[in-house]
Amino acid sequence: MMKRGAFLLCIFTVYLLCSCDDTLTKVGTTIQPPGDLITVYTDTFQMKASTVRLDSIYAKTSDCLLGEMYDPVYGIIKADIICQFYCEEGFRFKDTPYNNKVDSVELLIFYPFYGAGSLPAYGDTLTPMQVTVYPVNKPLKRNFYTNDRPELYCDMSRPLGSTTYTLYDYTVPEDLHESREYTPMIRVRLPAEFGQKFYDETLNNPSTFDDQNAFNEFFPGVYLTNTYGSGCLVRTVGENIAIRMFYSVPRIPDEESSDTLALSAQWFYVSKDVIQINRFENDKIDQLLVDNPTHTYIKAPAGVCTKLVLPTTEISKEIDIKDRFINGFSLNLKYLPEDEWAFACAPPDYLLLLPEDSVTTFFEKGSIENNVTSFVSFMNYDAYYMTSYSSSTATPYGYSPYNRTYSFGNISNMLKSHIDNSPDKDLSLLVLPVTRKATNYNNTYYTTDITHSFSLSGVKIRTEAEFMKVIVLSSKYEK
Repeated sequence: MMKRGAFLLCIFTVYLLCSCDDTLTKVGTTIQPPGDLITVYTDTFQMKASTVRLDSIYAKTSDCLLGEMYDPVYGIIKADIICQFYCEEGFRFKDTPYNNKVDSVELLIFYPFYGAGSLPAYGDTLTPMQVTVYPVNKPLKRNFYTNDRPELYCDMSRPLGSTTYTLYDYTVPEDLHESREYTPMIRVRLPAEFGQKFYDETLNNPSTFDDQNAFNEFFPGVYLTNTYGSGCLVRTVGENIAIRMFYSVPRIPDEESSDTLALSAQWFYVSKDVIQINRFENDKIDQLLVDNPTHTYIKAPAGVCTKLVLPTTEISKEIDIKDRFINGFSLNLKYLPEDEWAFACAPPDYLLLLPEDSVTTFFEKGSIENNVTSFVSFMNYDAYYMTSYSSSTATPYGYSPYNRTYSFGNISNMLKSHIDNSPDKDLSLLVLPVTRKATNYNNTYYTTDITHSFSLSGVKIRTEAEFMKVIVLSSKYEK
């Protein structure tokens, strides 16, 4: 136990020294009994960074954006949605429409919020925007990537309907905007014939509604896209997109009303059980890919990310891992301040670090970080509280605004694994913006889900030589 305690004390001491003097290369210490000697080394290397294109991301998530917005640094992003609708097995209209007629149909996009200032949107919520709905006329494939092409599925010559809106509806009283009972929405009128087709199908071909696949053949879905305006993106989830069909039904006579008809409605919703694809188009990407001596870019959703190349061939030559044990390799990325304009992109909540060749499988399999081949950033308080470089210090936040740092902790496991398997090839890593869900247990946050980020964000990672410097801590038993 004395050997172990002394060894850990030695390692911790070197961490402190490393933070003060990057020129330190060797520290020797003798641990009792005299026959044991552990030599601790610190070796400094330079990693390289570049901005790379990320024009498509895996998007099997209910989060979605709709609209268009311009950023002077990251350019224009346009977001639209292709989606199916859920059909309950054996569906029938709950009432028989009067004269078997559907009166009207509308598509609704809800974007709930609670309280002032919490409108789920990016940009100017008073900007006039227009959304147009197109019919999907071919079955959607389960391609959950954000560069899918709507013209492969949709009839772009025959829109079902469109509407102009502002996300902040100034026709609604101010006090109602403050109420939890108010749910803002975008409302698009669709032809009554659209709903009539549904009702007639329940009478003439009821087997269409026997299961979801049969329903998808009858009604493959819709495509929602921005067709006017730029300056605002609405945030919502697929479950908040619905089609409502109104029709009249006979009213039971009573003394309070002389009306003979009452209004009824039938709903269809998007759900997690059906396909929903959020598409993104980014311009100005080529400008972000130009080599820059001071920084690289990371943008969400999609667009670009940062590639890091760790000099593992140089490290393996300098450090013989058969002779030494690699104890520590802490990775921190500094970023530049946000741009100064009203709707500037904020830094992504979290960054994910993983080998370049494992991105596809990581997200398609629904993986989370394992701290061996993948790491998620966390807020590091070291600069203020001198706590350890351990992921146990993770908080619900993925970066530290105090010193503008994304910390990934000790990634030496990844380094050792790569050197073992590919000693003659440098390690290429991608740094990706992600959304992380976590649960708190005994004041430690554990990841439950990681997906690509669908929040509008952007950050510039500093790449001057001093910020690309990495220190490898290793030790050796001397006999």
